[in-house]
Amino acid sequence: MLRKTSGARLLLAAALLLPACTAQESFQNAENCAKVEVGMSQEQVRRIMGAPTGADTAADSRKTWSYLFGSATDTQPIRIQFGENGTVAAVTCAPQASGRERPTGN
Repeated sequence: MLRKTSGARLLLAAALLLPACTAQESFQNAENCAKVEVGMSQEQVRRIMGAPTGADTAADSRKTWSYLFGSATDTQPIRIQFGENGTVAAVTCAPQASGRERPTGN
């Protein structure tokens, strides 16, 4: 019985820590989004932002990377669009993604 109780406690502790990780990652994404500039290569963006949460490729081979920002109930994507030459063509940070405040609601 002791093992089951310990396992349940560990699982509960992990569940309680998960939202904190999401808030921290969201804050880092917001902070780093402000550092991405038009003209940067995909490798430069990856060094700043890390691996994207999502990636889409349009019919014309242009890529859009997305990263999450927000709380567990209200997420907004940060989008980085690459042009035909593979460099950043546009950066769309969530309106609140200034990196000055940690998101709330997690």
